[in-house]
Amino acid sequence: MAAACSAQRRPSPQSPARLCEEEGLPDGLLRRRFGSLIWRVGADLQMSPTGTATAALYFQRFLLVAPSSGEEGFSTLRAAMSCVWLASKTLEEPQRLRDVANAFLALEARSAGRGAPVLEMEAYWALRDEVVWHEQVVLRAMAFDAEPTPAYALLAELGQVLCGAGEARGVPALAWALLNDAFCSEACAVWPPAPLAAACLLLAVELGRRAPWLRGEAERVRGRLARLCREPGLEDFLGLGASSGGPDLEDICRDLLAVYEVDAVSATSCSAVIG
Repeated sequence: MAAACSAQRRPSPQSPARLCEEEGLPDGLLRRRFGSLIWRVGADLQMSPTGTATAALYFQRFLLVAPSSGEEGFSTLRAAMSCVWLASKTLEEPQRLRDVANAFLALEARSAGRGAPVLEMEAYWALRDEVVWHEQVVLRAMAFDAEPTPAYALLAELGQVLCGAGEARGVPALAWALLNDAFCSEACAVWPPAPLAAACLLLAVELGRRAPWLRGEAERVRGRLARLCREPGLEDFLGLGASSGGPDLEDICRDLLAVYEVDAVSATSCSAVIG
């Protein structure tokens, strides 16, 4: 009986939006598209940044192992729904599954230029079974490690040290945006949260030095960082030293910038199709 129930809940291999294959998207673009969708759903459901980022982290970690997980009948959309629902429970920001599903379906329909679908009761129960099954698949893919991301708390602490309390606003805001976009790629899943947060702030400083309206602020932050790193032990304390992950920061910055290269490739492809 249990096996029969499990079989009924398992989504059909012909389900729409099957992982990677039916999406027909390159890996980077798939991650970007659904990472962005999760952020939009999180905003619609008024989830905290950490809650939404944790959902995106689950999804990106899931994609790292999904092709070799041996499961059949994946749906990328259902997997994304399950990640948001799981994150809301992990951070004790509970969301009703119906609300999560409605947010995803409405945003997907809006992107396709259609009206939001209405979930009848029977359709909702079928979708609920699919999402619950996908949640179990996601948990197994993550080895049941559902720890929320501390990246935003780490970025806030580092920003307070380097940027001062309320003294600089543009550079921390840019670093925050870079961290948001990191959760639309595999960077959030392959790099630890502390060096990821540090790389976002350092990259924000370098980008700010190239923007006239941020140059002065970025130079002040850069000067403060240089002074702190001259103090004994502080460079390693900040995670910038040779023995504390500093050499990885350049690679992380490259991965962060690669997120925007995916956008450029996507825009070029769309222009070619339209032309």
